[in-house]
This record gives sequence, C-alpha cells and structure tokens, in this order.
Amino acid sequence: MNEIRFTLKQCKYFLEVARLGGIAQAARSLNISQPAVAQAIDKLEQMTDLVLFERFHAKGLELTLQGRAFADLAEKLMGTAEEMSRNITHISAGGRGTVRLGCFQSIAPFHMARFVRHYKEQQPGVSLDISEKFQADLVSDLKAGDLDVAILYDLGLNSAELDWQILAEPKPYVLINAEHPFAGRETVSLHDLAREPYILFDAPDSREYFHSIFADLQISPMIALRSTSFESVRSAVGHNLGFSLLTQRRTDGITYDGGEVAEVSIEEEIAPTKVVLAWKKGREQDPMMTHFADFCADQFKSTTGH
Repeated sequence: MNEIRFTLKQCKYFLEVARLGGIAQAARSLNISQPAVAQAIDKLEQMTDLVLFERFHAKGLELTLQGRAFADLAEKLMGTAEEMSRNITHISAGGRGTVRLGCFQSIAPFHMARFVRHYKEQQPGVSLDISEKFQADLVSDLKAGDLDVAILYDLGLNSAELDWQILAEPKPYVLINAEHPFAGRETVSLHDLAREPYILFDAPDSREYFHSIFADLQISPMIALRSTSFESVRSAVGHNLGFSLLTQRRTDGITYDGGEVAEVSIEEEIAPTKVVLAWKKGREQDPMMTHFADFCADQFKSTTGH
C-alpha cells in the first residue's frame, strides 16, 4: 500500500480552487497567499501522480476527469475529518466513547438493565460494555486495565491497588419460607434459626462474608444446599428446604418457580455491606468517567434512598 502523504489542508485548498475556478479567487476566499495555494495544488499532483486541472490562461483552471474523481474523494475525506473533529470535541467533553463496566454477578440483575436504559437517555454517544463476573475476576480485570470501573462489594478491597466510592450500604437479612413461623416478624435472631437447615449463597467472597456473620455469633450453620445462583437460593427457600442470608432485595416475595418467601431483618447488630464503584489505583478520571461515577451514585440513591 502506498504511503499517504497529502494533507487535509492541501485537499481543502484544492476543493476551493475547484469551486471557484482559479488560484487567485481561492486565495482570497481562504485569506492566504496565491503561492501557498499554487504550491498545494502542485504538491497534490506530484504525490498522487494525477493531472487535476487543465490550465487556461484566460479562463483559469478547470477540473480534468481525474480531478473530478479526486474531488469526490476529497469531499468525502473532508466530511469525515469534520465529523471526526466534532466527535473529538464530544470525547473531550465526556459525551462519546465506551465505558467498560464490570458488575458482581448477584448485583447485576437488580441494576444493569436500568443503568443501560437511563444512561442511553442521558449520554446517547456513550455505550456501556458490561461484564458480569465474581469478585476476584472483577478485581483482576480492573488491575489489568481490562475494565474501566466495576460495581462490586467492598469485601477486603486493597486500597493500594484500587480506588472506590461507596454507592450503597445494604444490610444482610434473613430469607425464609412465607409459611415459616417467623415470616410475620419484623426481626429474627440468627440464634433462633441456628438449628434449622441453611441454604448458602455460595458465590466466592459472598460465602466468606456470610460465614463471618455466623462465626461472630458463634453459630455453626447446618448447610443443606449450596448455590452460586441468587434465584436458586430463593427457590430452595421457597420450597422450604431451609433459610438463607442475602443482601440484595427483590421487590416481591415470589421465586422463579412460584414459591413464596419472606424477608426478615436480623435482630443482631451486623455491619452493612458496602456496594462500591471501583477503578484501578491512580487512574485519571476523565470527564466521561467522572460523569459515569456521578450517574451510578444517583441511580443507587434513587433505588435505595441513601
């Protein structure tokens, strides 16, 4: 492939000469010297090995067949350059680009679809490239630069590797079958459930978090079933196979297969989890990322009230 050596400026001068039919007229229109215009035309013809104009002493310049074909291409090139310039302005202002967003697997169903819809309404020039993964994979991708930001839990995040801002602080709760004797209570003690079968949400890091809650209360739960699926855990509780601990809350008490469950607050004082928006330590936050961080905070505030 031949090296492209002509410039946008040369194309601009060429098109103006073609439009006005003479170097003098083009120079006046462009407010530059005639030699500068003439030199641009000569350079174009040398570099392209084309004859762009026929020279008439009295009539000025007239496009050749090659010149007309080149003019069509030059018009397209200048149009593309102008569009690129506008887009660069949008990029600089944070209005165009792609945000590579990671989200913890169990958080994503509660927020991601709404995020995409609302963000498209606010920033139609920015797209969201979303990956749903477990905690360790999200942290690894952030550190490697494969994700721009991620929504995950602050479960021992390393401040030497990542920066983050808190989006929400949900408290864990007990999920029990709707016909359980405790279903009508406002609160329940985990000690009162200690001898009942336990359904473990077995996602990496989540399992350690829930284990720590029982350990702090010196309870050894009787694990009856494990699942890395949030809805599988709810379905198991809906079939009265045991109780569970979760943090994300549904807006209804119905499981995928039609079972009924109830959410009850935990009587013991347990520190809330922190849902955060995290990014690689030291990463410069450009306007697009700053706007997205503010957007995430507003979205969580609107759904949690915090």
